[in-house]
Amino acid sequence: MWRLDVFFLVQGIWVPGHQMTPEGWSPRAYESREEFEERRAAAQKQCPEHPLDFPARRICSDGAPLKEPPARARRQRMTTATCLNE
Repeated sequence: MWRLDVFFLVQGIWVPGHQMTPEGWSPRAYESREEFEERRAAAQKQCPEHPLDFPARRICSDGAPLKEPPARARRQRMTTATCLNE
């Protein structure tokens, strides 16, 4: 099971999506990495039309929902998505 976790950078702190308002940013489960990649590509196409209020990091992981972005994701240049276990 692969999960898509979204984190937002709010006043210098990474906040898990499920703590954001409006709701809808909770981790989502996908059966495969390929399914995640398809969803990520669709989201990237939508971002220019629907900009977010805060910088966001979308992270794909193959375990339980993440409580915070991994250290390497926090250090990377802001991009629309990061996939762990590459």
